[in-house]
Amino acid sequence: MKAAGLFFLLAAPVLQFQITDGRGKETTAITIEAGAANDDGWRPLTVVKAKGDVVIVWPFDQSAKTPDGPEPVPAIVIQRGEEKALGNKRIVAAMATPVVLGLAGVEEESRRTGLTSEMLTKGFSGLATSADPFEKGLGLLYAGKAADAAEQLSVALRQTQRQLTRVPSEIYPVAILDGLALYRANKFDDAAVAFLSALKQRPSDQWALKYRSEALTKAGKPEAAGR
Repeated sequence: MKAAGLFFLLAAPVLQFQITDGRGKETTAITIEAGAANDDGWRPLTVVKAKGDVVIVWPFDQSAKTPDGPEPVPAIVIQRGEEKALGNKRIVAAMATPVVLGLAGVEEESRRTGLTSEMLTKGFSGLATSADPFEKGLGLLYAGKAADAAEQLSVALRQTQRQLTRVPSEIYPVAILDGLALYRANKFDDAAVAFLSALKQRPSDQWALKYRSEALTKAGKPEAAGR
């Protein structure tokens, strides 16, 4: 009995999800399951119940970590080839994130989502007109306007960090994107701070560590970069 009780105490909490579909509507017809956590507490996500051929587009890398409050983890699941999803800028931003981060090309994202490269490129370019700071910043960064993108993404990062429930899968990508925008705008000190925000969510993330080190070096702080 004691052993069973100990196992219960040590078991990872079950992640709860707020899932929206390709129409941007919240749905209970799709179920997502989280796998085993890595050393930083992040868990791979898999759709275990859904109709049709679906793909998780958010979180952008199909992984999540337990939030520090009671709110569920936002997730977006669309049907492959669902053109109506392109009418929702939040969904378009989700698909644009791995492309802007350099983790996937447009062609690769096209194969993953079942949408043509032309459709995705047009959708990504349209993000710059959004009123939402994350979507707008992402679109500006995609267009190569780093300084303008950094202004928007810095606002988006503050918004995610100020939520009553801090959700790592919401904070991490915004922090990384903000860091990239600041770095490309030659604001290296600020970029290092943004990358540190990302590292607080994923301490072992080699990509964030590399970019933070490079930002600190560019800022004339090689000793800090070494640490």
